[in-house]
Amino acid sequence: MADYWTKERIVEHISTLKDTNTHEKLGQFFDDWAPHYDKAMESMKYVGPSIASICLQKYVKSKDARIFDVASGTGLAGEYLANSGYTNIDAIDGSASSIEVARKKNVYKNLYVQWIGGDNKMDVENDSYDALIIVGAFAFNHLKSDVFPDLIRVTKPGGYIVNNLRARWLKLEASYADGKLEADMEKHEKEGKWKLVERHVKEEEDSDQNVVTFIHQVC
Repeated sequence: MADYWTKERIVEHISTLKDTNTHEKLGQFFDDWAPHYDKAMESMKYVGPSIASICLQKYVKSKDARIFDVASGTGLAGEYLANSGYTNIDAIDGSASSIEVARKKNVYKNLYVQWIGGDNKMDVENDSYDALIIVGAFAFNHLKSDVFPDLIRVTKPGGYIVNNLRARWLKLEASYADGKLEADMEKHEKEGKWKLVERHVKEEEDSDQNVVTFIHQVC
């Protein structure tokens, strides 16, 4: 694959997500893309990582706070956090190649290769982190709402979970559509597990790039 990806090529590659219905296929999708991912996102002017970082800074003031970058990919969000002064960041992702790209950025203390969601619980102790940041991990055949209990489990009471995704996936991914994803979020709020403190929408000139960020505080 070429080092430079045109918008059309990126859109074409992303369109294949509908066929990545197993961890093996999804892993191959990102392993193939990992060496080119950062440049591709730059060419697309993808703002998800920067928005998530800005949102987290609003609620997590201590630069020593322990932060977990979940489904970290190549570490774009970690870079933004490190550049903002945060010094205690870990990462987890199912793509070994993406984790290796992230490792070379020297912004993470610990990095884990692991698929999460459903019965795949993170190999992390309860109440480990002051905050979680999740960028772009909810999309076609990506994370589902069954990961919420595990996200809550590893976050300290009073800690924050900052989760953003392209707004279009709320319509295009069947398990999120018609308000399903947000209904599942509200279910955990009614159960007293977390509370929504902010829902932020960043509108772009290209509406396909609109980003919605959910910020929950763990109870």
